[in-house]
Amino acid sequence: MSVLLAGGGLRPGQVIGATNTMGEHPVDRTLSPADILATVYRQLGIDTSTRFTNSASQPVTVLNHGTPISELL
Repeated sequence: MSVLLAGGGLRPGQVIGATNTMGEHPVDRTLSPADILATVYRQLGIDTSTRFTNSASQPVTVLNHGTPISELL
């Protein structure tokens, strides 16, 4: 998947990661959608470890996994 992020205080002009020559598989700096969300949440000032209680009285975190993409910060 490819993602373009802009604004929000992110460092511009970054290409992060690489795929094989056919573009089929990542070969360097594999990232997940959770990493993208963690980056956006960090820029918005949202603590991803915050827990809420759902309607079944179970604790739910804002984001279960993922870390902000350091190259963009």
